[in-house]
Amino acid sequence: MKKLIALAFIALAAACNAQAPAPAAHQDQASGAIDVQGPWARVSPNGATVAAGYMTISNGTTSDDRLVSASSPRAARVEIHEMTMDGAVMQMRAVEGGLPITAGQSVALEPGGMHLMFMDITAPFVEGESIPVTLTFETSGVVEIALPVRTGVDVENHAEEHGED
Repeated sequence: MKKLIALAFIALAAACNAQAPAPAAHQDQASGAIDVQGPWARVSPNGATVAAGYMTISNGTTSDDRLVSASSPRAARVEIHEMTMDGAVMQMRAVEGGLPITAGQSVALEPGGMHLMFMDITAPFVEGESIPVTLTFETSGVVEIALPVRTGVDVENHAEEHGED
């Protein structure tokens, strides 16, 4: 049970971390009307089975679209997750039915909010490597991107800052 709680905390801490990477315009990807800016993934601790990915998705059309799925050869599955507060308890859950991208608007997948959750990763995400990801949109179709892996706040220090062991 302690191992399960520890793994859940690692996933939560990785998704919550508020430190954002430096902009990386050369890694931005666009496909038709969908534009993906600043994609990145957080370094995952050894032994972790999950990891998180972030980006901003912009819809430059006059029609709404929806991110319906994501996949990667580096994970058994990739889910679109959101984090919410229920009183003093932070909850993380999969977004059902996909993530709406309103016409002319952008949606940020960022620490502490919406993010991609890589489940059952094949190996830890290591700083300096890139994680291939396929995003599938309801209208715009498939967008292939790469998420460079970057360091965030140390998970153990993050836990100590919040009074958790």
